[in-house]
Amino acid sequence: MVQKITLGTAQSSPGAIQYGWWQAFDHPTGITECLPVIIAQGIEEGPCLWLTAGIHGPEQAGPLVIYRLITQDLVNQMRGTIVAIPALNPVGLRTNQREPYHAPSDPNRLWPDGKPRQVNDPDKDPPSSLEQAYQRLFDEIKASANCLIDYHCAWTGSLSFAFYDRVLYRSDGDEELSKKEALALAEKQLDLLHAYGHTIVSEMPAEKLLDDDLHRSTSAAIYYLLRLPAFTVELGTGEVPDPSIVAASVSGTRNVMRRMGMLDGDLEPVTGIRVVDPGFPVRRCSAPRVNQACVVIHLVEAGDLVRAGDPVAEIRDILGRPIGDGLLRSEYDGFVIGRQHGIYYYPGAAVLCLAIRDDAPRIAPYPADYFQKPV
Repeated sequence: MVQKITLGTAQSSPGAIQYGWWQAFDHPTGITECLPVIIAQGIEEGPCLWLTAGIHGPEQAGPLVIYRLITQDLVNQMRGTIVAIPALNPVGLRTNQREPYHAPSDPNRLWPDGKPRQVNDPDKDPPSSLEQAYQRLFDEIKASANCLIDYHCAWTGSLSFAFYDRVLYRSDGDEELSKKEALALAEKQLDLLHAYGHTIVSEMPAEKLLDDDLHRSTSAAIYYLLRLPAFTVELGTGEVPDPSIVAASVSGTRNVMRRMGMLDGDLEPVTGIRVVDPGFPVRRCSAPRVNQACVVIHLVEAGDLVRAGDPVAEIRDILGRPIGDGLLRSEYDGFVIGRQHGIYYYPGAAVLCLAIRDDAPRIAPYPADYFQKPV
């Protein structure tokens, strides 16, 4: 018997696509914020794949991938269930803003972190209504998911790529077993990323990841806390989605479904995008940075290979005169993921996002005091 899955007003039905709404929170104006829900289910039992998008308002390619992917023809061929939410942050989509006005922080840093619940502190803000909603949604995901893909967009003209997250493990118990399980999860993740077929870039080293609350992103919360394969994909331009990237992501998602056993057949070609593999593992890095206010003229594009010392931009003053020798050079070997927007830069601003050689450990322990209960 096929598993029945209910999310809000949507309830799965074998061989059908069902639609509904999940109540997230109430506005003080009397309106209830609801997330749109799509549940597509095959007629045979199989895994459950969650697809989420739209957590940042200007990143609008992800919903298109979901709409293009979920068709009756797909349902007729598949086993198992897709649960899709194309708008995790409807307020951000309505206002075209990364952060919602009612909870002014990055919504992709509000998911559960696994830490013991803090004692109420009257001098600190409690979790926002959106953070509380994501905690409840996390519990819904926990009840049915076998894998999750969260769709995002990076910069205008950037590569379409997928993040290969590091795995954090606990060292306060059987550390060797935790390491073994972490490595197995990382290998499973990498297998699905290869099936997805886009450029693969690792996240920051573990300590930086924790500093930036990236462990509280949608996919990382599922990956770290539920120990399920879950990853974020970046689909290039957000506000004017690239049809080629959207199509390539649909193909990649179907390939993930094939690897999961939800679809039969060989992996389909992922075409229409540039896939870069420099022959060594890479992680993202915002570099190089300018050391003074200047005008920047980029000399490289997304996908270009660079070596340490290569010029990647011209730097000029507002009159167009070269500053120094007029060149900004890469400090690393790697390739360009995307160019930062604009030409006017202040001191310390990054000009590019690079994928540089990754020598950091694939798995890493949580800090020793991470899971300690607050005093």
